[in-house]
Amino acid sequence: MTTTMSPPVPTAAPSGGSLRFLSIRADLLPDEIVTARQVEVVRKQVLLGLASLVVLIVAWYAVSWLQTGASNRDLEAAHHQGIAYQNQQQQYGPLVRAQADVQTIQTQLQTLMVGDMSWKTMLNTLRAQAPARVTVTSVSATVAAGGAGAAVPTLNPSGKAAVGQVTLSGSAPDKKTVAAYADRLATAKGLAAPLVSSVTSGAGGVTFTMTVIVTADALGGRYATPAKTATGGN
Repeated sequence: MTTTMSPPVPTAAPSGGSLRFLSIRADLLPDEIVTARQVEVVRKQVLLGLASLVVLIVAWYAVSWLQTGASNRDLEAAHHQGIAYQNQQQQYGPLVRAQADVQTIQTQLQTLMVGDMSWKTMLNTLRAQAPARVTVTSVSATVAAGGAGAAVPTLNPSGKAAVGQVTLSGSAPDKKTVAAYADRLATAKGLAAPLVSSVTSGAGGVTFTMTVIVTADALGGRYATPAKTATGGN
């Protein structure tokens, strides 16, 4: 038991010799009761903390459950969409197979025609390289079968494999223009080492004959990847 003694409170001396009273306060509660009260306070604080923790756990679980449900719904929607796309793809199955067959045939043709040459492209190149007032009147050519190296007597400084030779004839205003035409042909893809074999002066200009080496760059035919050729002005 704890006893608390309060200090005496001074009082004014009563007149006439009266008695004086002292104010005394004492805590007479047993220690067991005080301890029990303190334990009760701590217990309430612990229970309040546990309740708060439970609330947080329940809230976290609710949020996780909602997020999981949303993710499952998204997954199910994506699955249904994938099935729909597969059904649509099956509808276009014949078209897809036809496109694959066309690509296979195209590849086989490129392999088969690797030694072929498009004469249309060659003629367009010969005409496109001609300067103004140059007219090509005739073209003759020889190309080794399958694009094998041809025995061409003309010097080939291009470093490309020679597969044939083109001989062309035409007219031009002067010899200088014929030389310019030869220079242009030397830079064209698939051609090399142009050689002017004859130039004859005549009324209004000259006529010429020229031979040009055909290199392996000109091969590939109509099924090869189109090659870009330089163009010249007419």
